[in-house]
Amino acid sequence: MYNNMNYAICKQVNRIKLNLILFGHARVSAEWRGNVYSPVFSRLYYIAGGRSSITPEGGEKVQLEAGKWYLIPTGCSFSYQCDEEMEHYYFHLKLSDYDGTDLLRKCQAPLCLELQESYTAVMDRCATGSDVSDGLALQNAAFAVLSEMLRRSGTDLRTENYSPCVMKAIRYINDNLSVKLTIGEIAEAIFVSKSALTKSFRKELAMSVNEYIYDVVMSKAEYLLRTGDLSISEISERFGFYDQFYFSKRFREKFKLSPREYRKDKPI
Repeated sequence: MYNNMNYAICKQVNRIKLNLILFGHARVSAEWRGNVYSPVFSRLYYIAGGRSSITPEGGEKVQLEAGKWYLIPTGCSFSYQCDEEMEHYYFHLKLSDYDGTDLLRKCQAPLCLELQESYTAVMDRCATGSDVSDGLALQNAAFAVLSEMLRRSGTDLRTENYSPCVMKAIRYINDNLSVKLTIGEIAEAIFVSKSALTKSFRKELAMSVNEYIYDVVMSKAEYLLRTGDLSISEISERFGFYDQFYFSKRFREKFKLSPREYRKDKPI
């Protein structure tokens, strides 16, 4: 009898969550062009026919060719254009650790993959349907493509083990998300000193507490603008901005578009 039990890999995998934000099927032509700045989620494309291109900021142009999968990771600004016509399936997604950390930020550039299995049958069903079993198959397809892409590229997705101080701070920030949050308030809530919290955040996340708060706020605001019906004023108020004009200014700094422009022109 042979029984090799691996609890460690189960624990590691159970920490990870794949959130499918949006899925679609599109045919585009020469009007499909524009720029995406500091995306707060990853894009996964399967090119079913035709071709186009993307150009990562500071990188070389990548031709999108039929029969291949492409991943544009979170945080990778890029321009896109279609000179002729292209048919593609697209996912907007996040692959997150248990604390909400986007694991695909670890990818430094777009990834490409060619597989024998295209998953077009399940994608066609899910383009207009709402069957839960098909949805699970779609999520499984996205997982399969991502895992193979990451394996072949050698991307290390080992999750971070933050200190208790940082973990408690992250939970408090996400549970009380507002730009009005202060380091003092967070430190008091989790029973640490302000200096200890500041040093731990900078060491483990390579950013300040305030930078982290604004990063999460803008990510949530972008999601509400893209998918919800709240007005810009309501979104601004929800996250503690003293007026929507300051919110719009900070949003434009990150995404190069005003909230109104972003809501109107949502690239796929």
